[in-house]
Amino acid sequence: MPRLPEITAPNSDNQAAFDYLVKTRGAVRGGFAVTLVSPDITQRMAHVGTYARFDSPVAKELRELAAVTISAEMRNPAEYVVHAKTCRELGIADSLVQAVLDRAPIQGADEAQALVIDMARQLSREHKLSQDTFDAARKRFGEKDVVDLIGVMGYYAMLALVHVALDIQPGH
Repeated sequence: MPRLPEITAPNSDNQAAFDYLVKTRGAVRGGFAVTLVSPDITQRMAHVGTYARFDSPVAKELRELAAVTISAEMRNPAEYVVHAKTCRELGIADSLVQAVLDRAPIQGADEAQALVIDMARQLSREHKLSQDTFDAARKRFGEKDVVDLIGVMGYYAMLALVHVALDIQPGH
């Protein structure tokens, strides 16, 4: 059970955030239903998430791999359960997804996948990105997509902090 109650109906304080969540996600659910007690931060998080999840030009497979890697590294099952399933649906090998979830060495990743996993692991484990990894990612993805990938990782790191602190579990 989350540490705060889920809010499933709009009121005068949260109407704009509630409407934004319904418009962009189809419903108010998950961690956003819990954070809606603070509608301003919820709407701002959701706005960043809309770009990170849906609008970024980075390939969906790589965005999902970034999401599941950061979420696994930060032990946030509320996100890694959903994004692991999506990764598998997008054709990412089950063995690779499982290695990410287990925070184990990876095998069988293509160059782009390996770079995304390495970036996410460095940022979450070492709190920095090595120059070699940055240079490789910049060369492989281009400057804009590197920034977008880092932003996607930052979004899921923010969600991890919120979900872990509020004890939001899968299915909430």
